[in-house]
Amino acid sequence: MPKKFLKTAAITVFLAMALYALILVPAYEIIACDIMLMDTLLFDAVDLVMQWVEIFALVLICAFLAVGVHRAGHAKACRTLYVLLGGALVFKYVGAILALSVVHGAFDTTLSYGSYAVSLLLELIPAALTVYLTHRYTTATRRENAAKEKAAATLGVPFTPAASPIPFARLFDRTNPLQKAAYIVLGVLTGIRFLAFVASEIAFSMMGFAYQLSDLPVTLIYCLLLVLLPAFIGYILYFYTVRLADKHYR
Repeated sequence: MPKKFLKTAAITVFLAMALYALILVPAYEIIACDIMLMDTLLFDAVDLVMQWVEIFALVLICAFLAVGVHRAGHAKACRTLYVLLGGALVFKYVGAILALSVVHGAFDTTLSYGSYAVSLLLELIPAALTVYLTHRYTTATRRENAAKEKAAATLGVPFTPAASPIPFARLFDRTNPLQKAAYIVLGVLTGIRFLAFVASEIAFSMMGFAYQLSDLPVTLIYCLLLVLLPAFIGYILYFYTVRLADKHYR
């Protein structure tokens, strides 16, 4: 796997994780612990940016995985990329824990580290799905091309392999198999984020914050801002990241 590609993946993903863990997480904690600031728009703004960056970072991981697996030709050929991107995910949580310890002046033993493990596992689902779908298409296409090439040689006719679906040509293309895979992956990611959003709303209700019908418009706006809009922008980011990553692979 080209070093330029791995370097691009490392710099891009680790920078996104560092922004989340080392800057946004401590900023959120400082604001949340300040009585004056926690009731301002700054609190909501930092929370919004945190969730957007978290989604975009995972989108970057999936985009690099798609390019890596497809260009390498097989999922087993990308172990270095898996270690690199998996390390970035672990860095996100370890960095966040260390940043919170610095904010509080000591290692916080009251944090629910089990929830971090669950979050990590949930983030691995879109990544693993990306690898699986890309591998399945790539290996099937290679077998098909090999069979057609053998048949063409036997018949003495020219052979033209199937066109590569990467780099993406159009922003939305239902005929491109790897873009259709991206739709599935982003759909799963959106579903996970939506369920997390619903769970947080239920948790607030259980904490004593009564939910009324008049709260529905605000809830829908928050759902749009925290789940649907970043997921849509995330797909656009996925599209351009695939094109950039593919240039660095060759």
